[in-house]
Amino acid sequence: MTYLNEVVFALIGLITLGMTVHAWSLYAGSPETKPSRFLMVAFLLSDLTCVLTIGATLSPVFLTLFNSCFLFTIWTVALTARSWRMPLTQRSIGVSGAVMLLVPVVFEYMRQNNPYVDRVVFYTAVSSTLMAWIFYEVFRRHQEDKTFQLKFMMGVILCSIGLRLARMVFVLQQTVHPNNLLQEMPVPAMLRNAAVSMDVLVLSSLLAYSTYLLASRNQKTMADNQAVREANQKLEAVLQEKDQMLKALTTATKSRNMGVVLASVAHELNQPLATLRLKTEFLISQSDLAVDVRQDLLTEMLQDNMRAADIVVQLRRFLRQGSSEMQRVSLNRVLEDALDVLSPELKRSGLLVTLQIQPHVWIQGVEGQLQMVVLNLLKNALDATKDVTPPRQLRVSLSAAEQVTLEVADNGHGIADDQQERVFDMFFSTKPDGMGLGLWLSRTIMRNHTGNMTASRSDLGGARFTLTWPLPA
Repeated sequence: MTYLNEVVFALIGLITLGMTVHAWSLYAGSPETKPSRFLMVAFLLSDLTCVLTIGATLSPVFLTLFNSCFLFTIWTVALTARSWRMPLTQRSIGVSGAVMLLVPVVFEYMRQNNPYVDRVVFYTAVSSTLMAWIFYEVFRRHQEDKTFQLKFMMGVILCSIGLRLARMVFVLQQTVHPNNLLQEMPVPAMLRNAAVSMDVLVLSSLLAYSTYLLASRNQKTMADNQAVREANQKLEAVLQEKDQMLKALTTATKSRNMGVVLASVAHELNQPLATLRLKTEFLISQSDLAVDVRQDLLTEMLQDNMRAADIVVQLRRFLRQGSSEMQRVSLNRVLEDALDVLSPELKRSGLLVTLQIQPHVWIQGVEGQLQMVVLNLLKNALDATKDVTPPRQLRVSLSAAEQVTLEVADNGHGIADDQQERVFDMFFSTKPDGMGLGLWLSRTIMRNHTGNMTASRSDLGGARFTLTWPLPA
């Protein structure tokens, strides 16, 4: 029987070694998809158990080590099965591990002081209890996940328990009892080897279900990644649509405010163009002018032409779309352009403009959008002071201390305290003909520029709008 035991456990050792290599490959993934570490421990202990069977023929102590190692293998299988249902706690591992550490002590004591039958009964009781624990964990898991691997594992566990109990019954019925398992009769030895074969199938189904779990988690991860990619694509499309809408609204609002701008520009263009016409007609009618007089007139006409061209260039620069990408933008230049374009209208309305401008103030932004914000505030100040008794006042200040700050204040009718936040709501306007988009869009642009925009009462008596940005890095 000794030779048969060695052959059987040598074959089992080769089988479990192959499964150990397979189990090792399951730990190559990400931490959240890796199985419990006790799965690997179970296969390493099963390999060690097979090695210890060789030593059993050399010293009886190896019988204690062999049986204890085998029971520890079953214990780690039980912990692995438990990890399928819930996270393993230090308490559950510590308590069950402390109990298992008593096994080799008790087994070695019984080997030295008790007959073989008592050791068989002890081993059968402990191993069957552990197998019953595995069955319970697998059964509970099967209620959540009705897979074939779990059904197969439960069937194999029941067979293993039945073979253990049958072997114990045959040993108890023997009239002559051996000293150790190497001296067992053929029937108990056959039942023992059959039970060990069932244990190998338990390990195999354990590995199969762990592989199934890993594949399911990977598949779920792939599905989640695909869902995330699709969500990102949808989000990107929404953001692009938002940017396009913002750009369109910026252009629409800017164009709406351009009525007063174009009126001012038309007035400004009319003077140089009318002068050019008069001087041209004069040159045509006076063909005998002196050369020096003619030269002076031509020089003046060139200056008038350049003045008209400058006005057109200034308007074109202000109306251009520009880049929609964030870039370095001079707020001094944005403010200067807006004031230049509105300059004729500001003069005609009699608005006294006070500038408190710090030089060389810049931020990262979209120039066209910032132009719209500034133009909208200046236009609102013009509208707010139309019906105010002179002097009509407008104060514009720009500074960069702890943050970049631009303030536009007037002495118009102001904004009621309970409306200082509502004026930024979409479609809310204090003007009879207002659309309620200008201030909402201006604050949206400011927030897109990591800034903010607030309204308050000005010390001039009207409204004050404050724009703030963080200092550029």
